[in-house]
Parts: sequence; C-alpha cells; structure tokens
Amino acid sequence: MNKLETNIVRSFREVKKDVLEMKNQLLRLAENQSELKTLILEKSSKPLPKTKIVEKVKIVKSKPSKKSYVAAKEGAKFHIPECPYAKNILPKGKLTFKSKDAALNKGYKPCSCVK
Repeated sequence: MNKLETNIVRSFREVKKDVLEMKNQLLRLAENQSELKTLILEKSSKPLPKTKIVEKVKIVKSKPSKKSYVAAKEGAKFHIPECPYAKNILPKGKLTFKSKDAALNKGYKPCSCVK
C-alpha cells in the first residue's frame, strides 16, 4: 500500500471508532432518558395538595408587573431589560423609559424583543 492508501485506511478506522463511540453515547442517553421518564411518571402520579397549588397561584398573581424599557444614548432602538442587546449597554450610556410611548417620543424604534 502506498502512503495515500494508508492514510485513507487510517482515516476510515478513526471514523469507525468515532461512530461506535457516538453509538455508545446514544445508548447511554437513551437509558438515562428512560430512567428520567420513569421518575417523572412516578412523581406526577402523586397529586399535590390543593393548598400548595392555591399558594403558588397567589404568589404568581401578587407579583406586580412593572414594564420598563432601556436604550443606549447613541443607539437607535429600545429594548426590554432582559434582551441580550440591552444587557450589553454600559451603565453610563443607558437610558431608561417607563413606557413604550416615552421611548418612541424620544425617537427610538422598538427592538424585536418589544411586544
């Protein structure tokens, strides 16, 4: 065999080894998924007491939803604070608006994160 053929054979052996390793990983993942599925089914078959469900609903309802929007002084768009673009704005260059209208009146356009 010449050098090229040797390299090709070696490459195919490496690929075969990688494919077998991936197959083993997939089998392990399938086993883990099956175990998780069983655990979830066991847990979900036990109903929560009604009092806990009511308490959770009350907590969700009691949270006030204050919307605010942010924009960069030198930017063109305004964002919700959780937007990845908003998180990149430096504090010294950040403007905060209490409403969409306030941001629009200052000439900013809404980012796709603003609904």
